[in-house]
This record gives sequence, C-alpha cells and structure tokens, in this order.
Amino acid sequence: MIWYKEKNDNDIMVSTRIRLARNLDKYPFPGILNDAGREKVTEEIKNAVLGSNSTLAKDFKWLRMQDLSAAEKQELAEKHLISPELANSAHGSVLVSEDETMSIMLLEEDHLRIQIILGGFKLKEAWELASRVDDVIEENTDYAFSEEFGYLTACPTNTGTGLRASIMMHLPALTLTNNINKIISSASALGLTVRGLYGEGSKAYGGLYQISNQVTLGMSEEEIISKLENIAGQIEKHERDARESLKSNDSLADKLWRSYGTLKYARSVSSSEAKALLSDVILGENLGIIDTKGKMPLMELMVETEPALIMSGSSLSPDERDKKRAELLRKNV
Repeated sequence: MIWYKEKNDNDIMVSTRIRLARNLDKYPFPGILNDAGREKVTEEIKNAVLGSNSTLAKDFKWLRMQDLSAAEKQELAEKHLISPELANSAHGSVLVSEDETMSIMLLEEDHLRIQIILGGFKLKEAWELASRVDDVIEENTDYAFSEEFGYLTACPTNTGTGLRASIMMHLPALTLTNNINKIISSASALGLTVRGLYGEGSKAYGGLYQISNQVTLGMSEEEIISKLENIAGQIEKHERDARESLKSNDSLADKLWRSYGTLKYARSVSSSEAKALLSDVILGENLGIIDTKGKMPLMELMVETEPALIMSGSSLSPDERDKKRAELLRKNV
C-alpha cells in the first residue's frame, strides 16, 4: 500500500524513505551518456529486474517519461515515486511496484536509484527491503564500485554507500514556536540535512520536513540508519515538548479553529493553503483541541489535494482545480 494510505499511529513520523544510488560499471554517467548508451543502460537494468528469477520480477511495471503526460509525471512526483528531476527528463524512466512502495528511477542523476518509501517510522524495514532489491539487480549486472571509495556516483556526495535515508516529519509546533531553525542548525552540525516536502530546494509546506543523512562515505549503512533513527527520535521529543507548551494558548486555539472552519466551508482553496490549513487541524487534533471525525485521514488529504492528484487525469484550470480541492476538503474533513 502506498505510504500515505498506510495506518500510522505516530503523529509526527509521517514516512520513511531509503534511496540507493547506483551506476553500471561499463558506461559513462548519465550526464555524458549518448542515446545508444542510454538505451543499453535502460535495457540492462530492466532485464536485471524484470528478467530475474526473483519474485520481484512480477512486482514492477515500467514507465517511460516520454510516454507520460505532464499530469501523469506530476502525479508520480506528488506521490514521491519519482523526483521532480526525473519528471523533467526526456530520457528517463521508472520501474514502479504494484503496491507503490518501491520505485527504481532510471537515468536520473545516476543510472539507477532504488527507492523504498513506507508510511511511519520504519527505517530498518525500508533498508532491508531496499537491500533485497539491490541484491537482485547486482546478481544480474555489474555496478561501478571501488574498493577504496565504494559505489561510484555522478555526485561525489553520494559516493560510498550511495545511501540516502530520510524521515518525513510533521513539525508544526516547532515551526509555530520559531524553534525549527535551531533544529535545522543542530541537525546540520550532526551531519544531517533538513529539507522541505520535495527534497532539495523545496519549501516546508504544512510543517512537513525531510530529515536525511548528508554523509555517505566512511560510514556503513547500518551506522547511517542508526544515527538518523537516534536524531529523528530527539527531534520528535522536541516537537512533543513544543506541543505541550502550546496547549493552554488561547490565541492558537482560535487560529486552529479558524483553519478548521475554512476547510469545512471554503469554496476555493489553493494547494499551499490546503497544506497550511490541514497542518493546523492535525495539530489541533494532536492537542485535543479539535475532533474532526473526518472521512479521510488528514495526512492523506495533504497528498490527495496536490494539483495532479486533484485533476486525476482531467484538464482543469487553476480556478477549477482550487474549487475541486475545496469540495474534496469539505466532504472529508
């Protein structure tokens, strides 16, 4: 089941992602690969996955970016199954598992990037699944690997394990109390990075932040995951402390109820406004201020109200999209 529909009892740890960057040993990196090389790399990776004797072979479907509409590519990006960079690629493609927990991006920055995304706080489970997929591919092709440096990647910051582990966290109280910058600074000093909803260069809409490792060289995969697990746990504690400090704040309660009222009765809501309002109401529920009893989990609505998912394959103007989003929110909050 895709990550945002999974049952999750943790109201701070939204999702877990493991990404492994890999390249094949006999081809140049994608940035200087010619058309013939791109075709060969794509076929070799496809055959390594779809032609394997593993049970994984029947799990994946292959999608070429050039065959998809702009809306279809945006929808994959909104679900975090591909990166915005791959969505804008003329040559890339992706293998997506039936349950949409696994995706293998082809010809993004590297030849392939294995990605596992699960709902909640499941670093070890996601890593074990990514490792199994990695093993299947490595049994059927040869990776670019150095005894000295580890897995070789297009960007030096990924060289070594090639592992990027991340937790998406909902941190509205730290944001409201203006303590989020301290958290970002402290995480950076400890070798982690804090980014917005869609990774590098994106904004933290709706109080959602991605915390991930910066270092991939000189540490084992287990060490990277253990460190992230420990620091994410500390950030969770700071968020819970910040929420506790807000419980008796009457002006905050007023703000949260106003957000709930807007979601219940507005006739037009933009994507960024929806995230901010939903974040407020989620916080209101967490603090025991609001009990929505809605038809759909609010975090799921965060994703389902994204532009391409709202359009659902149809062609809508921005105004029509905002009206349809407001209707979906009114029915489900």
